Amino acid sequence: MASIDDCYNQLVAANGELSQIDQGIQTVNTSLQTVDTDVQATTAAVQSGFGQLYTIANYTNQLLLYQIQQNDTMVCYLEKITRQTCALLNEAALQTAAQQAMREDLDDLRQLYELANPAAAVEQHRLEALKAQVEKCCPPPVPTPPCKFEPCKQPGDVPPPPRSPEPPPRVQAPKKK
Repeated sequence: MASIDDCYNQLVAANGELSQIDQGIQTVNTSLQTVDTDVQATTAAVQSGFGQLYTIANYTNQLLLYQIQQNDTMVCYLEKITRQTCALLNEAALQTAAQQAMREDLDDLRQLYELANPAAAVEQHRLEALKAQVEKCCPPPVPTPPCKFEPCKQPGDVPPPPRSPEPPPRVQAPKKK
């Protein structure tokens, strides 16, 4: 039969074992707290990274929209240039033909007029010289050009890049004992 001293000794030994188990649990708890802190820091860093990616993606979309608007403006200008060039070529072809025919007709008329009215031809040359002197002093008004430039819609300024948010402070794990 076991004596009370034997029971006491076994209780003391069991208490020592329980103290060791308690220390082991405390060590595991401290390790779990360290892991939890690291997981929270990693989660915050991942969330911050995704926030920065979202900000960068939005800015990239703004830049692409700006580029598209610039391209639309360039296309508008090119269309205007094309239409005006085509109209000018068509008009130039008509005017050239008309001017050549008029030149020939006017040369014939002038020659006939000078032959038929020599005194009037001399007077005409004198009047032309006087007119040239007057125009030298007071030139006639310059006609308004038929083509007036109309600017295309501009997209505006490029938006500035967004400021990336500051990363969350790194949480230090508690030191092991």
